[in-house]
Amino acid sequence: DYEWSSAKAHMTGKDDRLVTVKPLLERFGDWESYLSQRLITRELDLIEKHERSEKPIGSREFVSSIEEMTGLKLTPGKRGPKGPRKKKDNN
Repeated sequence: DYEWSSAKAHMTGKDDRLVTVKPLLERFGDWESYLSQRLITRELDLIEKHERSEKPIGSREFVSSIEEMTGLKLTPGKRGPKGPRKKKDNN
């Protein structure tokens, strides 16, 4: 039901705009069985963290490729103060 999820493509066995299903289907076989497996706590924590931040899970290269395809900035920016603010010159 989520347009950004790869589940539909993997369940139907059909590639879409962002997903090529063959590599994971070859690795895991029946996608429905794979999705119904229990996840370990560490994996669930990681998924929940990324779900809250709305950022993809993956390597730096993977995220960069998604940024390039979508034109969106998906990596977090520098945290903390941005430095001294410059005053506008009212002359």
